Amino acid sequence: MSAATSLDNSYEGLSPFNYAAANRPLQTYYRVYGDLKSSRTPLICIHGGPGFCHNYLLNHSYLTESGGIPVVFYDQIGSGRSTLLPETASVNDFWTIEIFLEQLRQLIKFLGIDGRFDVLGSSWGGMMGSEFASTRPLGLRRLILANAAASKALSLANSNAYRKNLSQESQDAIGEAEDTGNFHNPEFHKAMLEFNNKHVCTVSPIPEDLLASIKASNEDRTVIVAMTRGDETNENPFKSSGFMRRWSIVGRAKDINVRTLLINGIEEYASGDAVRPFLEEIPDVRLVTLKGTSHSPHLEDKGAYFKAVRDFLEAP
Repeated sequence: MSAATSLDNSYEGLSPFNYAAANRPLQTYYRVYGDLKSSRTPLICIHGGPGFCHNYLLNHSYLTESGGIPVVFYDQIGSGRSTLLPETASVNDFWTIEIFLEQLRQLIKFLGIDGRFDVLGSSWGGMMGSEFASTRPLGLRRLILANAAASKALSLANSNAYRKNLSQESQDAIGEAEDTGNFHNPEFHKAMLEFNNKHVCTVSPIPEDLLASIKASNEDRTVIVAMTRGDETNENPFKSSGFMRRWSIVGRAKDINVRTLLINGIEEYASGDAVRPFLEEIPDVRLVTLKGTSHSPHLEDKGAYFKAVRDFLEAP
């Protein structure tokens, strides 16, 4: 098993997050590698989910170690070590993309890097990152969308296509779970293990950093339920009835006016047509598809992934 990323040469903190609809003070947990006051442009990493936390991205600290790039990680509100909001579980209109965008804006200002910064968003973090970039925030220099689809519908279309290539036993188990509404039986979990091993992360055993994010997401499911399920009764990963069902940047990605790098793998949520709107709409964009990887290239082929990221960030 891959060891957890070292926390040496980093520091953590809590920044205040003011959001009136929460009706109480909130905090954002963050961790920084490198010197934010150096001449290098800091990179802010936005984790996936919604409802995950930053840990599975911690190996991006390699960019600090190898190239001196300051890297900022943080937990989105309702996730990880940022303020949890279980009392909002049934308040679906509370959980929209705006709360996450405002949290990011306030964190950037708190850290004093609002004059110049880069953003890397992973999976849902890339969806959110594209939304953030489309508002043309002052200070944003470059954008990396790693394994991010241009809409939830496009992501789900890929998922539903890939399930047809699973073993017949797994296809039957998924179909039965959908018919009965029982997504907690062992056969369904076995089927999802096959799916995830092929299309989400091909590394075995699961790396420690990823396990930490999975564990945190299971401890408080408020965000994932509100954003992607709509309510606790919907446990089908091949459908979405929450806010994410409606989310799309298609038609608005043209508003992204910074140099952008797309990274994806083979047969993953963000393959093929799922990224086509980014390629067609963003004026200055390039795509790197990493062969032999799926939805987690930063864990599956670290060498090729971090070379692509570093070359992009350091290019004149």
